[in-house]
Amino acid sequence: MQNGQQPDVPAPPRRPRTATPAPRGGGGLTLPRLVSAVIVLLVLAWFIGRKPAAVETAATPEAAAPVARPQAHLVHGEKSTTLADIGEARMILQEQGNALRVEGGVGRNFANDLKAMLDATPSVRRIDITSGGGYAVSGLEAARIVRRNNLTVRVRGYCASICVALWAAAAQRQMEADAVIGLHQRNAQCDALPSPAREECRYQDQFATEHDSSYSAWLQAAGFNKRLLDLQARTAAEDIAVLTAPQLWDNGVDFNAVDREGARMGRAEVERFLGEKSARH
Repeated sequence: MQNGQQPDVPAPPRRPRTATPAPRGGGGLTLPRLVSAVIVLLVLAWFIGRKPAAVETAATPEAAAPVARPQAHLVHGEKSTTLADIGEARMILQEQGNALRVEGGVGRNFANDLKAMLDATPSVRRIDITSGGGYAVSGLEAARIVRRNNLTVRVRGYCASICVALWAAAAQRQMEADAVIGLHQRNAQCDALPSPAREECRYQDQFATEHDSSYSAWLQAAGFNKRLLDLQARTAAEDIAVLTAPQLWDNGVDFNAVDREGARMGRAEVERFLGEKSARH
């Protein structure tokens, strides 16, 4: 990757505040309550040790909907005044070389490392990923590698920012039942660079935006509807809009939910699993 690449990640928070509860009608377990349990998992696993944040809900459907509909949880960060330095993800072969476990940021060498692993182990058919995102250009190139290799991508825990492009580009998309997806605007931070890196960054950012394999194109191909695309477009780069499996299904995204062993789960099973998890916290 060239030096002009800049991270497409939020400035994550240090200590999460309690999520603002979504309105509920009557008693019993509702989807917003389930979402609250999942966002706690995301915040604790991803944002611990960073800047303070607030969490609220952001409606994804039309305001005129007459019944309660899924809401995204919006995690507020703070605008970064310095360039973020994204480390490289760990890539570990699993299941006798049939799966590749990926944990961590989408760094400058992410696409090159992924290609090297796949070239060395052509038996890999699935990527299990946990990532908060990273550099947009290397992430988009990694998405093209995923597509060329006809891979399945399974989200474990969370997949946010440019990580979602890898998931969206997969031949088959999977999520563990309590995993979440995070969306926000891209932020190349080109203006923070000195020349000529600034001009190279702007060129790469334009390419990433206009190319037919751009971030938005991958999302649309995966079934993300206008509501989710608008949510992504209006969520500030320093924030993150977090969505669970039921919310993604409600907005047309094409994927399968699975348990920790990879067995497929239906919607009723996922909601029951999340309900039981919510009751334990």
